[in-house]
Amino acid sequence: MKKFHSIHLILPGILLALSALACGLSSAPSEPKTPITPISIGSDLSQIDVCQAIPKEDIEAVMARTLVSAPEHFEYYDTAGTSGCTYDAGKDSDGEAHFGYVVLTPIEVYNQQPLYLNVDVSGIGESAYFNNGADARQLWVKIDNKVAFVVAFGDVAREDGAKAIAKLLVAAIK
Repeated sequence: MKKFHSIHLILPGILLALSALACGLSSAPSEPKTPITPISIGSDLSQIDVCQAIPKEDIEAVMARTLVSAPEHFEYYDTAGTSGCTYDAGKDSDGEAHFGYVVLTPIEVYNQQPLYLNVDVSGIGESAYFNNGADARQLWVKIDNKVAFVVAFGDVAREDGAKAIAKLLVAAIK
């Protein structure tokens, strides 16, 4: 009888531990908390190190995942005059890739985006919109008609996180 009673007490503990592990693997996104290093906009955006400016902890908070490699320099699909950073958080157990990128672009790139399922966003920069890009849901932001940027997360879209990173980036751009 005591053996049955012991198993009865241990089983809930095992289930609780498994639940805690499962929650840790799929934790909820959180707000980024570390300010972005101030960025001075000049005539050559390609000289700006976006990976250095944006703390990886902010990206990990938004993605609710740890990056599997160091952030890497990224040009927006080989568009001259852009400078960005790409973030890789690996794949989950379902094979879903978790990635993100932030890229500073000339205004022309912002203005020339093919729009698909775009939605205007207020309260960030001079103007902003979400757009379905080729690889991810993208948040495009224009600042004072001098620079634009895109923040994107996929395969799992993180619209609230993209907005939070965008607000930090707008505050950092001088």
